[in-house]
Amino acid sequence: MKSFGKSLSTAMMLTIIPQVVPADVVTVSSKDNAVSITGELLSFDDDTVTLSTEIGELRLDRASINCEGAACPRAVTGFSMQVAVTDPTLTPLLQFMMDDFARSKGLVAVSVPDSEGGLDRIEILAEEGSALDVMPYGPADGFAALIEGRVDLALTSNAVPAAMADGYAASGKTDLRDPRRERVIALDAIVPVVHPSNTIRSLTIEEIALIAAGRIANWAELGGDDAPIRMILPAEGSALDITLSELVLEPNRIRLRRSAERSADGQAALAAVKEDPNAITITGMSETAGTNAVPIRQVCGPLAHATDFTVKAEEYPLSHRILGYTGADAYQGNEGEFLSYMVSPEAQGLITKAGLVDQTIVAKPVGEQGTRMTSAILTAGNGTGLGLVQDFTRDLATADRLSTTFRFTSGSVRLDTKSLDDVERMVDFLISPEARLREILIIGFTDDVGRFDLNTRLALQRATNVRDALLSATGGDTLAGRVQVSSYGPLAPVGCNETAEGRDSNRRVEIWLR
Repeated sequence: MKSFGKSLSTAMMLTIIPQVVPADVVTVSSKDNAVSITGELLSFDDDTVTLSTEIGELRLDRASINCEGAACPRAVTGFSMQVAVTDPTLTPLLQFMMDDFARSKGLVAVSVPDSEGGLDRIEILAEEGSALDVMPYGPADGFAALIEGRVDLALTSNAVPAAMADGYAASGKTDLRDPRRERVIALDAIVPVVHPSNTIRSLTIEEIALIAAGRIANWAELGGDDAPIRMILPAEGSALDITLSELVLEPNRIRLRRSAERSADGQAALAAVKEDPNAITITGMSETAGTNAVPIRQVCGPLAHATDFTVKAEEYPLSHRILGYTGADAYQGNEGEFLSYMVSPEAQGLITKAGLVDQTIVAKPVGEQGTRMTSAILTAGNGTGLGLVQDFTRDLATADRLSTTFRFTSGSVRLDTKSLDDVERMVDFLISPEARLREILIIGFTDDVGRFDLNTRLALQRATNVRDALLSATGGDTLAGRVQVSSYGPLAPVGCNETAEGRDSNRRVEIWLR
């Protein structure tokens, strides 16, 4: 798109320098008015209010309080923010979020198209007529722009590459993997799509990689018709192309031919597949309606289908995260307020509206998880014991699994970026009418590398950490009497232990309700 050659910036007049005001008496209170205090207003800026009170000088978060008194600061209606969007398919998400965020501030958001009908900018108008302009673009150096201070927020379909993040951190710059810098906004997945008449019923990730490289060139090699395969790849360097490389090509050490057919338009690629019985393409999960989407056949046997539940649980092998990164001043001022809004319950419906998978929690009965029981039995046959399988099936016989699955930073018991935000979501769900009368089962699992007893102990430690995080978030008493913590180690894998990606999937903590 033409507009994706521009910088994404939002600009309104805002002064960050603290304003010294004449001493005057004001009363500040919590947003719910449950707590209030009176004192002399000493100073304020866009983030804090400083008071002199009977108990000493207090610095309060301006966004978290109400203020009454002649000297109170006026509400801030604008902010200055530059945003990089590295994937044009995320533009609708940004539009929906900006529109709703502006409305919550009493402002009006207006999307302005460019000459080609794409998005040129979003103008957000304050009551006084000031404006905030948004000009999206998708640079290859979005992360570099963030590190260098040219943008404040990066909205992307791809996690910052480890080598890049390591390089920045080693040079003393911001580590974008810091949980204060990285937030998971939404979820998505890539899916192989073939013609409706194609007789192929599943593909492995390795087979997709070999097709993309031209090393499998005939459908007969996969058990299909004797016909040449036409693979239509995404535009080179696009977010979809990068995701394909990260999830499919690189794990199989496959490089593409320079002559590979590519399509700059995902809809055009899907249209070509619908017309050509021999064609195949890769698309986002949101684009699969009315297509012949092919499930992934895992190397250990089970089929993986792209569904809201499997993507929310991050167990579909080609699922990925939509991320928001901030620079050195992460989560301060209006940038932080907007990013916090993007992961809030209020924003989840907008994520679905944009064609992505939101992070609301849904439940799935054990009766709909026959593959789990099969994998548990097969694992038991490898030496973990049928007795443990009996415990597993007995514990979960009347239980429902929740979609949110807690995961950890590599080689540790520390919750990863998404899981840190999931704690609050999970607490809200567990105290909701839907769940508040049910027992909570917190169950740890691992891969099968190493001794069974050590794996079981590690899984129990991780499950205990999740329990502690949930109890801490509620003050302890609300959930304490309902929680049971257990560990089944490598039992009931959701991924294949033969692959690094499968082992990553298996290192998890699940939440069940009984």
